[in-house]
Amino acid sequence: MTSMLEALEKAFVKLRRKRVARTLFHKHGGIIQAGPFKGLALDGESNISQGPLAIKIFGLYETAVMERIVALGPFNDAINIGAADGYFSLGLLRAGLAQRSICFEMTAAGRAAIQRNAERNGLADRVVILGTADENIGQLLAPTGFSPARSLVLCDIEGGEFTVLSRSVLEQLSGAVFIVELHDRIQTGRPDQRQALLERFPAHYDCAIIQTVPVNWAGIADIEALSDNDRALATSEGRRAIGEWLVATPRT
Repeated sequence: MTSMLEALEKAFVKLRRKRVARTLFHKHGGIIQAGPFKGLALDGESNISQGPLAIKIFGLYETAVMERIVALGPFNDAINIGAADGYFSLGLLRAGLAQRSICFEMTAAGRAAIQRNAERNGLADRVVILGTADENIGQLLAPTGFSPARSLVLCDIEGGEFTVLSRSVLEQLSGAVFIVELHDRIQTGRPDQRQALLERFPAHYDCAIIQTVPVNWAGIADIEALSDNDRALATSEGRRAIGEWLVATPRT
């Protein structure tokens, strides 16, 4: 009985979070209101959770990642492995932090969302949309004229990073900056995966782990107007464990 009640509680919390997030997102027509991606328009329709829509609309999504990209950029190309709705891929173009985005997205719904959002923002000519990234990523990128130098690789594939980012793939993309979301804390049975990934990077890379930073919603009237509970839900990224990313930068 206890486990059933806990499951129901979690389900209702998720539903409320999505409702509050969608309300704030649609209030502003899906147009990012602040941060480096300000002015980017999203339709909010994709195959990913709608829970983060509130923090996306106010430029507060994955702030630790955003800050690191701004500090390391601008880039020529941004490769996004697991591009979802195109928030980062298109936002980087809008912000002048990349000249072109190459999106790897395994789902047809995700690829369609990226295409729609690219067209909505007048960025379709600067976006390349591909399918699943795998061991042959170098061959997949060859027709695009991609060069790793002064490029960024963003990877968020729900645990797939530990297999997709093989030694061969890292060598093929050597010279790029990598920011990889780590999911080993929500997986079981392979506590060695993180260290193995770190050890696969070429010797000329410096690797560091960054974590989620608290969302600073001060001064955002729409969030301040919420009840305490709704405010907590709206500014939550809904993670099962603290967000962590591997940042790997090549020494020059």
